[in-house]
Formats: sequence, C-alpha cells, structure tokens
Amino acid sequence: MKKIRQQFNFLSDTLLYSYSQVFFAQNKIFGILLLIITFVDPWIGMGGLLSLLISNALAWVLGFDEEAIRTGSYGFNSLLVGLGLSIYFNPTFTFFVLLVIGAIVTLLITIAVAGFLVKYNLPYLSLPFVFSLWTLMLATRNFEALNISDRGVYILNELFAAGSHWLVDLYEKSNQIAIPNALNVYFKSLGAILFQFNLFSGMVIAFGLLIFSRIAFLLSLITFLWAYTFYALLGADISLLSYNYIGFNYILTGIALGGFYLIPSKSSFGGVLLVVPPLVVLTSSLSSIFGFFQLGVYALPFNLVVLTFLYILKLRIKPGGLEEVAIQYFHPEKNLYYRLSGDLRFKNFRPIPMSLPFFGEWVITQAHNGEITHRGAWKEAWDFEIADEEGDFYRGEGRERQDYYCYDKPVLAPANGEVEEILDNVEDNVIGDSNLKQNWGNSIVIKHGYQLYSQLSHLRFGSIKVRKGDRVRKGDVIANCGNSGRSPVPHLHFQLMSTPYIGSATLYYPLANYLNYSSNGTVFHLYDFPLKNQVIGTVKSNDQLKYAFNFLPGQVLKFKYKVNNGGEGRSEWEVKTDVFNNSYLQCLYTGSQAFFINDGVVFYFTYFKGKRSSLLYDFFVGSYKVVFFFDPKFNIEDVFPLNLITRSWMRYLNDFIAPFKGNLMKAKYTLSKQQANDALAPTEIRWRSKTEVLAMGKKLKVIDFTFLVEDYQIRTIIIQKNQKKIEMEWQD
Repeated sequence: MKKIRQQFNFLSDTLLYSYSQVFFAQNKIFGILLLIITFVDPWIGMGGLLSLLISNALAWVLGFDEEAIRTGSYGFNSLLVGLGLSIYFNPTFTFFVLLVIGAIVTLLITIAVAGFLVKYNLPYLSLPFVFSLWTLMLATRNFEALNISDRGVYILNELFAAGSHWLVDLYEKSNQIAIPNALNVYFKSLGAILFQFNLFSGMVIAFGLLIFSRIAFLLSLITFLWAYTFYALLGADISLLSYNYIGFNYILTGIALGGFYLIPSKSSFGGVLLVVPPLVVLTSSLSSIFGFFQLGVYALPFNLVVLTFLYILKLRIKPGGLEEVAIQYFHPEKNLYYRLSGDLRFKNFRPIPMSLPFFGEWVITQAHNGEITHRGAWKEAWDFEIADEEGDFYRGEGRERQDYYCYDKPVLAPANGEVEEILDNVEDNVIGDSNLKQNWGNSIVIKHGYQLYSQLSHLRFGSIKVRKGDRVRKGDVIANCGNSGRSPVPHLHFQLMSTPYIGSATLYYPLANYLNYSSNGTVFHLYDFPLKNQVIGTVKSNDQLKYAFNFLPGQVLKFKYKVNNGGEGRSEWEVKTDVFNNSYLQCLYTGSQAFFINDGVVFYFTYFKGKRSSLLYDFFVGSYKVVFFFDPKFNIEDVFPLNLITRSWMRYLNDFIAPFKGNLMKAKYTLSKQQANDALAPTEIRWRSKTEVLAMGKKLKVIDFTFLVEDYQIRTIIIQKNQKKIEMEWQD
C-alpha cells in the first residue's frame, strides 16, 4: 500500500507540477487550476495532457533524473506543444501520431538545450517548446491528412459541450464586465499562455496567480501595463498585440526576472521595467520576421531577453542591487522571505567555521580597526587577554610576565587544518618593552582551506607544540600565550588571511560561535564579529542537550501525543540525508521534512516543507535554534521566514509591500527560562521557547513550547497555541 501511495504521489507530482511550472511554480493547487482551464475545450486539454504524459514517461524509461521528472522540468514544454498542436488541428488519427512525435521531439530538444545552457548556469525556459512547435508546424504543411481546426471560433458551443449551461453563463458574464481595454488584453494574454484565447480563462488564471503569489501577480500586471503603455507611446497598432496575444511575453518576463530568478526588490522591479522597451522592439521585430514564414513568434522574445539579462548579470565584477536567487524555492515570496530572514540568521555565514583559539573567557583588548596596530591591510584582527572579576589583567603590580592571567595559557587550533608556517625563535619581552624588528613574535599559520589561513601570534618562546606540515584538529593545543614581538604586555593576536605568510593582509571573516558575557546575561553569537571590551568565551557543551539532539541517519524518533480536546496518536520521524549531504527529519506519516544543521555546539533548523498540521512542524518551530549550553540567564533570539509561520490577511498585504519596504511583520523565536535539577551536573533540563508573530508592535500569534531533556533524550514536549494544548512523550 505504501509503495502504491508513493507511485501515485510521484505521478500526481509530475502531472500538476508540469502545469504550474509554466508560471515558474511548484504548487499542486495552482497546477490543478491550470489543468482545468486547459479543458475548457476538452480536446485541447486532452492534447496537452497526453503530450506531457508521453514526454514524462519516455524520460522515465530512458533513465533521466527522476527529481527533474517529478518537478515537471521535462513536462511543461511538452504540455505547451500539445496545447499548441491541439488548437491548430482536429483530433484525428494522424493528429495523435503527430502528437506522440511532438512529445518525443520536445523531450529530446529539452534535454539537448538544457545540456548546452547548463554550462553557463542558465535555464532553458520554454525554448524547447518554441523550437519544437516551429519544427512541427513547418512539417505539417506537407501532411494533407491533418484537418485544420476552427477551435476558438465557436467558443460558446465548445463551452456548452464542456460544462453545459453554467459554463456558458459564466463565460458570458465575464465578457459583460466593464473593464479598461488594457486589462482586457492583459487577461487575454494570460489565457494565451495556455492557448486559451478568451477573457474568461485569463481572469481565472489571474485569480489563481494572485492566490499563489501576490508578488508574481503584481509583477505580471505592472510589466504588462508598462508594455501596453510603451506600445501606445510608440504609436504601434495595439490590435496587433490583441490579435496575436503576444502580451504574455511581458507577463512571463516580469515574473521571471522580478521575483523568480532575482530576489524581489525595488531593483528587480526596476530591472524588469528597464527591459520592457527593448522587449517591445524585439517582439515587434521578430513578429515581422517570422510572420514572413507564417510562424508565430510565441515565447521567443521572452526567452531571449531573460536569458540575455541573466547572462549579463553573471559578467558583473561587483554585485549591484540585483541579486540572483541562490536557493530556488519556486515562489517569489519564499525567495524573498528566506532572503530577509537569512540576512539576519546567516549574513556572515562561512562554509568553514572558525572557533575561538582558547579555553574560558577572554577580553577583547583590540578589535577590528584598532587604535594601535590593527590598521590598514591588517585591520581585521583581534587581541585577547584575560581579566579577573575586577577587570584587571594581572595580579599585584603586573611587573612580571607571569603576573598576567593570559600568560602561558593554552592556545588552540581554531579549525581543522595543516600547519603552514612557524616562527619560534623570538624571546619574550619584559613588561613594557616591544620587539619592533620581529613584529609578530612567535607565530603559527594554519591552512584551513582554499585561500583561508589563520595566524596566531605573540606566542611564548619555546611553547609551540606542532611542526610545519602537521595536521591539526579544532581545539588541539598548539602553543601557549606569550609576550613576544610587538607586545608590551602578554596577549594573543588572532587573524584570518588569504595567503600563507606570517604578517599577510587580514581577511574579513567571522567567528563561528561564541558567548558574550555581560551584566544583562549571556548572549550566543553565530557567525559574528566580537567588539572591543566584550568578554567572550567558547561554548562548553552540555552533554544532556548535545546527545539529545544528536540525530543520526537511520534513527527513528517516536512520540505518542494527546490533545486537550481528547485526541491522541503517534508520530514518527526518521533522520535522513539527501544527495547533497543535508540532514533532515522526515515524518513517516505525512512526508513532511525539516532540514537541520548540528555542528556540535548549536542545533538549528534551516528549512521546512510539507504539512503544517504535522507535529514535525511544531517541533521545527519550537526547537528552531538550540545551543548546547546551560545557563538560567541564557537567551536565544532568532527570526523565521514569514511564509513559514503565518498566512493571515496581513501577511498577504505584506507580500505586496515587502519587495519595496521590507517586512512590516516579524516572526520571532525566543528560547529562555532554563531550569535544571542540578546546576553543575544536571540530569534534567527544562526550557521554554516562544514563537511570536508581530505586526506594527502588535502580537498576532503566540505559540509556547516547553521541553524536558532527561537521560540524554527529549522526554516531553508541551505545545500551547490558542486554546489547544498538545503533550508529546518520547517512546523508547
């Protein structure tokens, strides 16, 4: 039964995603609506459906990427070809032979074009559809067995055959709506994307587009109206636009560049408006050229402009306001909201995490752009010392090196790597003196990756414990803090560089994770730059928390739950990894997935897809970020992408505004109020987290979570949202 369900889900995905891919979407509901629209004329709808099914089946038989098949990447061009052929020819045996050949040809052209453009990291868009339909239309001029269709001429008869009186009445009422000519052509152009040349289809598609994405709808409308206006400014015959319905080129260009391939923003909207005039000229020019051969221009202008624009962006030396989408979520709002939250969560993220090179708590006595030595090419560096509770860096009068708390303390490798360079022949200075000739003093340079090196300097003479070429691991003791080089008092100098020489220019690179201690409490920083006078320290992981969240591939987490309304049941989540080695939890009942990262210090979720009714979603929200550190004063704050937390009308209003003004709303995560049965060696740790949705200072939504970790496992989770209370218990 499970296998049959999986096969059915795969088939439905390939079908519905192929339809929604026409509008750069992966949304089943939107796909269903578009599928229905193509069946306003059943023969046209059937032609498109058969074409994409043949293409997807052939791709599967030939062994092409199943994920590409599932998401409709191989199907949507064949769908368009099937719709295009069906609008031109009557359903005869010869036509169905042509349809099969067309689906095969389209698939082959799709794979060939994709293979060529992937070298330039460019999409193939609907070029296969254009090339295939041209090829087939030219060939059919010699096929006398084909019957030319009059579909679209007697639309009322076709509607009556498809849906009886109610569909005819709905069509006539839609045509009676008094709307400006520009909107009339806009709706017809939308319908023309699926070869539905009528106002009714366009209005339904516009409604579906609005429900799917406010940003995509806004882009389609703004771009089309600007093109319509530009035609008028040029004195062009607008009936040409109405007759051929080539206005969909502007609609698709607006969605593609404004919110799909580029992050929605003022710059992306401006970029779309910038390309419309050249697109108008190109469309007019190509229409004249291909009209000579009695061929439609179809979506060629859209393809040429979008591909050219994306290619040009890749040639930029410096990034401008236009930002390409790094991870494609197939939804403009998701692309934007993940980008906005990512700016706050991971704005300084680096693939190689760099940890503090010492144990315990140290004070930053000189940070970036320092007052003494951290200047010019060497401005991105830190100096560290140890202070006591009074803020003093030494005992007594501090006349001897040994009086300083940091002197002779262990220095650690900040990350895995290989020792690249060592200097270990510089005597330590007496207090107050500096060795300006051997400025850096005893130093170690470690290679951590391509053009990434760390340098630790002013080390104690004779304390270096590694040799050039040695492999080191993060946290290995490699030397001791000293007072060599330009160092009047003992301290540790730490910098990152792109070249392997002692004293190389510094690199702007964050510290992966550290604690900032202050009178207001302890704050955890993930990929950040500590400042002068801050007291910072490494995170000493609590074993209870560390092992409770140590989810290993193949492990199945089992919970039983009960709800205060009397409901109860079970939930099981399996730990998996994908082909890119990303770890995630998958609910075995709903198929929902929650992707996470665990670096041994902090556990945090990065993405969720699936059903929000799943308890996995609640776990995702409640344990969005957990640091393996126990402190009653410890607090963590984070932000969610808005699309993951709320679907309120204010969120939808925010969708229209977000590309221009940023978020008017905020989805905030807070973890706090830790309690333990033993402060020194706790066997039970309880904490609370809260998720809040705020709009202009008002709380719209609050979800409270309580977690109990006991015996190295998550024993209990209590979820409180509105009047609903869910209690989850771990099952061994």
